[in-house]
Amino acid sequence: MRLKWSEPVAPIPSMMSRALIRVAVICALSCVCSTSGFAGIGHPTAAGNSWRLATADTEVVLAVVDGWPVLQTLRSTSARRNWLASPLRESLMKTVIVDGSPKDLAWKFTGAELDARGEELRIHYRNDAPQLDLDSVWRARPGRGPVEHWLILNNASGRTVTVSRQGSMDLTNLLIPPQGGAQAWWINRGGSNASTEGGTFTAAIDADFDQVLINDPSQMSSPVPWMAIQIGEAEGLYVGWEFSGVGAIHARTDSTDPSHLELQVGLAPEFKTDVPAGAAFLAPAAIVGCYKGDIDDGSYSLHRFILDKLLPALPEGQPYPTLAYNLYLDVGGDKAQESDVINSAAFCKSLGFETFVPDAMWFPRDGDWRWDPARFPRGGTPIEQYTHENGMKLGLWMAWTHGGDSLYPWALNIFRHPDWSIDNVGPGWKPESINWSTLIDLGHDPARDWAEREVERVVTDNHLDYLKHDYSPIVTRCSQTNHRHHYGVDVSYWSTLGYYHIMEDLKARHPQLALEGCAAGGRIKDFGYIKHVHYIATTDTLSALPDRQSIYDSTFAFPPAVLMAYTYENYYNKDGDRPRPFFWRSAMMSAWQIDPTHTASWSPEEIAGVQRSVEVYKSWVRPMLADVEVHHILPRPDGLHWDGMFYWSPGLKRGTLYIFRPNNDQTTQRVRLKGLEPGARYHLHSEDGTLAEGTRDGKELMSGGLLLKLPEKFSSDLIYVELSK
Repeated sequence: MRLKWSEPVAPIPSMMSRALIRVAVICALSCVCSTSGFAGIGHPTAAGNSWRLATADTEVVLAVVDGWPVLQTLRSTSARRNWLASPLRESLMKTVIVDGSPKDLAWKFTGAELDARGEELRIHYRNDAPQLDLDSVWRARPGRGPVEHWLILNNASGRTVTVSRQGSMDLTNLLIPPQGGAQAWWINRGGSNASTEGGTFTAAIDADFDQVLINDPSQMSSPVPWMAIQIGEAEGLYVGWEFSGVGAIHARTDSTDPSHLELQVGLAPEFKTDVPAGAAFLAPAAIVGCYKGDIDDGSYSLHRFILDKLLPALPEGQPYPTLAYNLYLDVGGDKAQESDVINSAAFCKSLGFETFVPDAMWFPRDGDWRWDPARFPRGGTPIEQYTHENGMKLGLWMAWTHGGDSLYPWALNIFRHPDWSIDNVGPGWKPESINWSTLIDLGHDPARDWAEREVERVVTDNHLDYLKHDYSPIVTRCSQTNHRHHYGVDVSYWSTLGYYHIMEDLKARHPQLALEGCAAGGRIKDFGYIKHVHYIATTDTLSALPDRQSIYDSTFAFPPAVLMAYTYENYYNKDGDRPRPFFWRSAMMSAWQIDPTHTASWSPEEIAGVQRSVEVYKSWVRPMLADVEVHHILPRPDGLHWDGMFYWSPGLKRGTLYIFRPNNDQTTQRVRLKGLEPGARYHLHSEDGTLAEGTRDGKELMSGGLLLKLPEKFSSDLIYVELSK
C-alpha cells in the first residue's frame, strides 16, 4: 500500500484534485511497501538513538541528541573525513500565514522510523497551532551515488495555510580543509546554443566566495542545479536538486573563517504558496554525494545514480540510446507530403538508424495534433505501417502545451479556453507563427487534464514507440488569477508538478514508450527532468562545435547516454558541419539524433560515411555508454584549439579517445589519457589510421600520452583502447 505521508490527512477541496493528493507520487518519491517494512526506533526523549545510511560512495549518520535529531556525519565511504564541522540540526520552516496573519511555528520531534532495508529514515515533527505534520526523509539506496533528502508537510489545521520556503537541504557547517586548493564547479545548460549560453565554471573557495545558481526552466543559460566542491584532486562533494521548477543553490563561506562553507539547496528564498486544509506540500528532493578522486570521479558516481536510480525504466527490447532519425527540413518541412515522409523513412532504414521521428512538420497548426489532412489525406497510418513493417520504431514531435486558433473540435483553441493560457489573450490574438504560440499552465487542472488526454490520444492513435515533446511544458509566469498559483513565485512549482503527473501517468500506461525532453533545446536540464524522460536535448544549435561544448559541459553532471545531440549538416558552419566523420563524431559521444537538411545532395561517399559511423556507434560506442567513465582530458572546445574526451568502460574494459582538430594550424597534439591502470597493458588502434596499431603501458598513456597527427583542419579520429588479455 502507499505510505501515509503521500496521502492527505483530510478531504481535499475538489479544485485541488489529484495533483495535491498525489504530490509525493508526482515527484517519483512514492515507495511502495507494507507498514511492517518500517521499524520505529526513535522516541523524542530517547538518548543514544542513531541511524547510519550509506550508498557505495556516501555515508550519513543521524542521531537524537538532547531530544532532537541532528546530522552528525557526512563523509565518503572511502575518504572517511567528516565534511561537517559540528553536528547539524535541521532548519525547518519558521512561520506560516493563516487567515492573513503570520504564525510562528514551534516544531516538536515526535519520533523516527527506519525501513526494514535500512535505506530510508523518516523523522517526524509536529506543530500544534496551526496543526501541521512534517516528515524529513533521508534515503541512501544501494550502489554508487548520493544520499537524497526531502520533506513533506501535511496541513491538518482545517484551514488554508500559506507556507514559505522550506529548504530541501541546508548544509550550513561544512568544513573545508585548509590545504588542497578547494574549488567550486558548476555548469550552464546551454539550451539554445552551448557556444553562447553554456559553459563550465570554477571558483576558488576563499573568504569572498559567494555563489548563487538559479535553476530556471525558462532560461537557456540557467545553471544546472548541481555544484561540486573539489579539494585538489583528492576528494570532493556535490549537491543537486531533483526538481525542474525555479530554485537555487547558494554556496558561501564565512567571511571570518573561509574554512566553513554553507550550501543551501531548494526553492527560491522568496517562494510561498497556499496549502489547503488536508493537503500536502513537498520540499523536493536534494542530493548530496561524497567521493574520492578528481571531479570526473565525482561525476561518474552521479552518472551511475542517474542511470540506475533516476532514469525511467527503459522500453524492453529497444537499444539504449536509440539511433534516431529526425525529419524536419529535409523534404520541405511543413510542405512535405506522405510520399516524402515514407521516402525519408526508407532512407533512415538504409543508413541504419532505428527510430524514425517526424518533427514539427506533420500537423496543420499549433494545438491541432493530427496529420495535416491537406498533405496527409490518409492520416499517419501509411507512415506508421511502413515504419513498423520495416523494423523501425516510430516517433513524433509534439509541443502539447501550445494553444492555437484551430477550429478542429479536438484542437486546443485558446478562444475556447482563454483561462488556460498563461497570457490574457484578446479577441484579435493570432499565433505568431507555427510552433511559437501561447502556452497553457499545467498547474491548472483543466489544462493539465486536456493535455493528458491529448497526449494519450496521439500516442495511442499513432502506435508510437517514441515521443519527443518540445518548447516549455513548465512555465514560470502566468497572468491568470484562477489557477493554483497565487503569488507569481509559485507558478513554476505547480506547473512542474502538473507536468510530472502527465509524464508519470503516460509512462505507466505505455511502458514501451521512449520519451525525449526537448524543451526548446536544453532549456530544462536537471535531475527532476531525467526522472521523467529518457533523453534530454543537450543544445538546440545542431552544429559540431555547440554539440561538443554541450557534451563537455553537461557530462560533469549527466551521463552521456541521456544527452541527445542533434546534427544539421551544412546549416550553421560550412566547414565543421559538412556530412563527414568530423561532424557525426561531434554527436556520437552521447545519444545521437541525425537531423538531415538536404540528403539529396549527399555523395555516395558521404552516405557510406554515415553508414560506417552508425556501424561504429552500434558496435563500439553504444555498449560503452551503459557504464562509461567520462574523462575531460583536454580543455573545453572553443573552435580553435584541439579538443577531445576519453571514455572508459570499466565493465567492458575498453575505451574511446575522441579527438578533434577544428580551425587550427597545429597538425599534432599530445594527449594524456586518464582512468587506466598504470601497470596494465593496453592495445590501441584507430578508426582513420591516425595512430599505428600497438600495445602501450597504462603509465605511459597517462604520463607521456599519445602524440597524434591530424593533417587537415576540421578532421578527427577515434582511438580505440582495450585492456590486453
